[in-house]
Amino acid sequence: MGRIFIRVGSEEIDLTGSDGEMITNLGKILKTDTWQSSLSKIRKARDTAIEAATRSALDAKIPERGSSFGHLLSSCGIHKTGDVILACIHYLRSVERESNTPPREIRRLISQTGRWTEEEVEKWNLSLYINRMIEGGATGRGKGPLLTYPANSEEKNRFVILTDAGLDYLEDLSIGE
Repeated sequence: MGRIFIRVGSEEIDLTGSDGEMITNLGKILKTDTWQSSLSKIRKARDTAIEAATRSALDAKIPERGSSFGHLLSSCGIHKTGDVILACIHYLRSVERESNTPPREIRRLISQTGRWTEEEVEKWNLSLYINRMIEGGATGRGKGPLLTYPANSEEKNRFVILTDAGLDYLEDLSIGE
């Protein structure tokens, strides 16, 4: 049994139950929200659980990361390979607060969703997708680069972050534009 309690302004979310029940209920909540608000709720739920629980309680109470990311992809209508990679980078940066996201971590999270096997994800040319998103898109929407290197970091794909255009693009996907 686990519990996640989130209070955002006047809105409260209280998820209690088994891992499966919490993941299902979290999926229902995510279907009604946009990408940014969904990430915010997941981040707050995760941070609260980390602060309140011991290491063993964390393993038992936090929804499994692959399932959470998979529900987020489904609820926001993200299916294309490039969009999944962009969403994964943002999830790792925003929810898990990783500052270094090597390709193996991106592949691992994507395969943990259960939608793709490790072998399928291994065939994706992550560097090509990331480089195209740095150069100006890969979406055909003409919004400019979706990814960039943070100031004072090496220009390696493991350090990329989303640009404002990248965030806007994910937001547009989540609302069906």
